[in-house]
Amino acid sequence: MYIQNLKNGQVFKNYKELCQVLGLVPTKKANNQRAAQFKELARHCKYHKEGHKIVIDEVYSKELEKVDKRTLGNNNQQAKALRYLILNLLSNYNIKNDEVIGFSKALLLKKLFMINDNYSVAKTDRLGYAKALEVEKMAINECFDYLENSSIQAIKRAINVLRTQSVLNYKYSYSWVDINGYHHHCSIIEENIIQPIESDVMEEMNVRNKQKIWEFERWEEFKRKVTNKLRKRKMFRDIQYYYYSFHFNYDVENLQRHMRYMEQKQGMTYEIAKESVQELWSKSLETTIQNRHSKMDKKLAFGEGLFDIDTYKKSDKYIPEQTKIKDSIVKLDHPKISLDKVEQLNFDSIEVPF
Repeated sequence: MYIQNLKNGQVFKNYKELCQVLGLVPTKKANNQRAAQFKELARHCKYHKEGHKIVIDEVYSKELEKVDKRTLGNNNQQAKALRYLILNLLSNYNIKNDEVIGFSKALLLKKLFMINDNYSVAKTDRLGYAKALEVEKMAINECFDYLENSSIQAIKRAINVLRTQSVLNYKYSYSWVDINGYHHHCSIIEENIIQPIESDVMEEMNVRNKQKIWEFERWEEFKRKVTNKLRKRKMFRDIQYYYYSFHFNYDVENLQRHMRYMEQKQGMTYEIAKESVQELWSKSLETTIQNRHSKMDKKLAFGEGLFDIDTYKKSDKYIPEQTKIKDSIVKLDHPKISLDKVEQLNFDSIEVPF
């Protein structure tokens, strides 16, 4: 690739012309080979596309380091830190071979230092939280849109590595609590009862996405309707409430042996893991914020933006506002934001072996 032939502001009318200048063999179709060519180009310059045109914005004085994405799930510091914190957490529960330990999603995020106490406030009263931060409610919804998905995917990647290393097994499913306060890990049969009922209630509420239920602040209504329908089923007659959770099973000695390996061979400690997750998790979300802004900026340039959220993502206030909201929810040292008449999620009531 003849990068020396590129200049800032250079415009190529199409992919074929770009290949001629770079000394590349053009592909007939947009395939993996073409994608690899553009990936390599991105290491040497910043560019953007305008229809078939390719515009060189800036040629780098030094090429960017080549990243092997195959290692990102296993070897980057954030994933390693999350794996250690998961091991450290589970090592406190000396469960038997036929037992499972369960954590709600929110509780696990807190135990892994990915959220602070403001998470529950923002999630349960989005309008109130928006007023406290002097932003629109739409901005709070936008933050949760990527925060929820990114956090769960990060945890699942870390857990999946531990599973491939034969350290533990897990399942992301439902748990329910009976009138006596006993927590039950849902069986497949129970899961197959809950899911259709949730779907029916969502249809009744004219909502197709659970995230929208939170945005409309109708989550309690949704859970109440589902729970009432579940009580009509024999096996859920005594249900008090239910929630989404991670279920783990493992041999504690094997798990602790792997944790010692990470300490002795990889230099991992509890404090290092905690600080790494806080720093790198926050940075990864900042990258997400920047990418959402850049992507929407390009879309709107071609007239693809149709909704208020699109205009917001393109606006100059998007990055600073989203960074502000993100920091308020994930930074451990961020001041606590209290709102009147807000019933916060009770993290500590949903951590029990069952």
